[in-house]
Amino acid sequence: MKVRFSARYLVLLVAKILVVAGILAAMILAVNVLFPPPPGLLHDWPRLGTSWPYTLALLICVLADYGLLRLALWDQRYRCRICLSRLRLPTTEGNYSSVWLGGAPYTEYVCTWGHGNLYIPDVHLASGRKAVWVGYQSLWENLIKAETEEVEK
Repeated sequence: MKVRFSARYLVLLVAKILVVAGILAAMILAVNVLFPPPPGLLHDWPRLGTSWPYTLALLICVLADYGLLRLALWDQRYRCRICLSRLRLPTTEGNYSSVWLGGAPYTEYVCTWGHGNLYIPDVHLASGRKAVWVGYQSLWENLIKAETEEVEK
């Protein structure tokens, strides 16, 4: 049974995105307080692009926030889709010499609670191999199934 993700997984992702958006809003507010508009006739003039300190400060804020968003998404990718624990035990499989024959190397990450595995390709080709999450019903059910298949052989 393939389980894509749980509701908790989506809630954590949305919470991370909202925290990053809140940080961006706070940083933009701080930039607006630190760099007030000039007094006089130009107080209504748009400062973005005309005032280089203000523009540079906003650029730094947006780039820092982009980095935080990428970090949040990267952290989310390496979490279990069921229990939200960090995936552990990275194991590299495959062979670099047989990339075109379908044996492309990949890294397998395992949920320590037995909810599933995440397969991430190590070689990125034009074919667009993507990371695949394989969820399990239960660790014990899969072990018993593997044992019965071994006995039948």
